[in-house]
Amino acid sequence: MSWLRSTEGPPRPAAMPAAIATACLPAAAGQGIVEYGLILSLSALFALVVLVFFGGTLSAVLQAVGNAIDAAT
Repeated sequence: MSWLRSTEGPPRPAAMPAAIATACLPAAAGQGIVEYGLILSLSALFALVVLVFFGGTLSAVLQAVGNAIDAAT
């Protein structure tokens, strides 16, 4: 089986159908940036929702930890 050299992605067999060869090529460069942007924005949204709903409880827990540290020193 002969192998074709390509400047994009790994080499592929010469007999590989075009549909499969196209699916094996790397994604467009801008797609990765968009995915990272979506992950970052969804993570920030999740953190905001958690802080809105659990902010008071989290503050009380951190205050209790701080008081325990002050009492121990």
